[in-house]
Amino acid sequence: MFGFSLDTGKYPEIITLIDEVKNIEGPHPITYKKVRLINVENIPGFISAIENSSRKYENNGYIHILDQQRTIVSGTFISNLKVVKSKNNNVTVSGNVWNQPRGYQKAWDMKLNNKITEKNIWKTFGKDELQGWLVYALHTCKPGSERKNIKVEIDGNNFHNLDGFFCTLGEDINGIAGYFGRNLPALYDCLGGDFGVKSISELIWTNHKRSKKILKKKFTDIIKIFDHFDTKVSLK
Repeated sequence: MFGFSLDTGKYPEIITLIDEVKNIEGPHPITYKKVRLINVENIPGFISAIENSSRKYENNGYIHILDQQRTIVSGTFISNLKVVKSKNNNVTVSGNVWNQPRGYQKAWDMKLNNKITEKNIWKTFGKDELQGWLVYALHTCKPGSERKNIKVEIDGNNFHNLDGFFCTLGEDINGIAGYFGRNLPALYDCLGGDFGVKSISELIWTNHKRSKKILKKKFTDIIKIFDHFDTKVSLK
């Protein structure tokens, strides 16, 4: 379930409920586009709120993901919001959408339906959905106290691309749906002392030759980052 709120600078107030949202994800951080809202509750009130908001605010709003108790768990910001079309119970709006990557909503839907209960759930996601999974992991991962000098072991047979490497690494370090970077700069930040780890004494990388072939230059870049933080890398 989804909800909509206007950006008033205060705690979000849900003004309508929405069953489904189409075209809210995308590969680029900000995109001007149309978003389709399916089965919108109280459409006249929803449209009136958007039209009237330009008199008080900057016609910006959020489409929120809600849990079963209708509590906000995540949100997507849309600026310069306009109603394009309304038909039956559906509404199409347009605006500048602060996109989450494809797969983000899918991950949240699985979470809210208690389907993320073991490692490697990310393997059910398509290649173009893994960044969405990683952003979901970033937003929901709650590491415990920082650990020092831990050993990490990953298997090169467990993933087929760079995003899969980060999915594997995150779960090895921080458990189910764990996060430890989603690109090389983020890995550098995590190794700097965040997300549950203060230092890693050794990275054991089995079947590394397969990873080297798949990741190409990124493989060397990863090794260099770990080396920068004095992590011993054992290639097997």
